[in-house]
Amino acid sequence: MEITSTNTSIYSSISTSQTASTTQNTSNSFNTLVNSQNQDTTTTSASTNKVYKKINDFLDAHNGYSSLSPTDEKIFRDILSDNKLTKEEADSLSYEQVEKIAKLLTLSRCSGDEWKKTAPVVFSDVDLIATTKTSNRQFNEAYYNTMKELPDEQKGILESEVDNNLVQLYLGRELRATFQYEGSYLGNLWEFENRDADFGKFIKDVKSHHEAIIANHKADDEIKKQFQDIVDVYNVLEKNYNQVLSKTKYA
Repeated sequence: MEITSTNTSIYSSISTSQTASTTQNTSNSFNTLVNSQNQDTTTTSASTNKVYKKINDFLDAHNGYSSLSPTDEKIFRDILSDNKLTKEEADSLSYEQVEKIAKLLTLSRCSGDEWKKTAPVVFSDVDLIATTKTSNRQFNEAYYNTMKELPDEQKGILESEVDNNLVQLYLGRELRATFQYEGSYLGNLWEFENRDADFGKFIKDVKSHHEAIIANHKADDEIKKQFQDIVDVYNVLEKNYNQVLSKTKYA
């Protein structure tokens, strides 16, 4: 089935703050450092031969807490004392604190191999990667809040569609749903990590495009349902994005 875009203006609002060539290593580091399975967190430092059984000991050795306020340091030490960051613990933090603990858990100045063996368990429903989804902090907060709010079956839809649509936006490609790109490789979102856009317009354009297809498509109801599932998660994302904008405006 050939779907043509009814809303090509989605690609008109991009502004590039930096080239994307320097972002790949950062993203790869994040994916390596945040672990989602149980592991033995006892390891030996390559530089000191010191065995670290606790992530807090490792952070102390690398001055990880040095830039934090005493309040945040105490909170984060308590949370990480068992080498874990649970969903409940993450949900108890403000978004600003989530950003800080995400940065704390990446510590880019540390050896990747050393960190990988000492990283605390981070359950898969704690989406720290959302804090660096784009270079737009307001969109990242809205995306993070949406991932918190959606049931598990919708989280995957949101992640895959936002990644897909943002890459289309940055590459100037035709707007399409992920299921229309079966077997096609567009690129990795982290390659465009430092690009910005009018994200309010981005969300509206994706929704309008898919809603037009739903209204005008005469054939397969299953295709309509797939588009509607995408519109549903974008509706939640739009709600949260508007809330973040409103909070920022009246702060």
